[in-house]
Amino acid sequence: MTEGLRARARLAMRTEIAETAFALFLQRGFEQVTVDEIAEAAGLSRRSFFRYFPSKEDAVFGLLYDLGEELAAAVAARPAAETPWTALRAACAVMLTPMLSRSDEALALLRLINDTPTLRARHQDKQDRWRKLLIDALHARGVDGIEADVLVSAALAVFDVVCRQWIASPAADPVGLMDEAFAVLTPSRESV
Repeated sequence: MTEGLRARARLAMRTEIAETAFALFLQRGFEQVTVDEIAEAAGLSRRSFFRYFPSKEDAVFGLLYDLGEELAAAVAARPAAETPWTALRAACAVMLTPMLSRSDEALALLRLINDTPTLRARHQDKQDRWRKLLIDALHARGVDGIEADVLVSAALAVFDVVCRQWIASPAADPVGLMDEAFAVLTPSRESV
């Protein structure tokens, strides 16, 4: 079996486990579901579950593992003449795009994270990792020090606001919310 095929098979299994876990969490609540129950529902042993995810919390974020790398790559792929804030806005669209194609599931996931303290904490840990990757991407664009940290932290905070607003108003257009939220902090010399 080639490495590429192994990686795709592993990703497919991770996705299946994450989707199984998510369905159980929605039915019964995050705290009421055990790793053993997730493993059984996915047709795995407990030990096999832990080969794919280090914790139950990580199963919730199973589909988001590579998102930090995708965000950093999106910033790196933006035109060199583009402002850092505009590049970050475009990169955040990477997070929004998959949510739009499965909006009911995305809203349910956002609610689950928002309503579960342990998941909110795990989400913050994940965003800290994304922050480092995005700061490195801005450094590669010539943005240094505190400016890179402030811009990245602000962009991630704006995305969190968009998610909270969407939870509060599910009929709202997330793309419109993102445009509106990023515009609040866009310097007057820039346009989103």
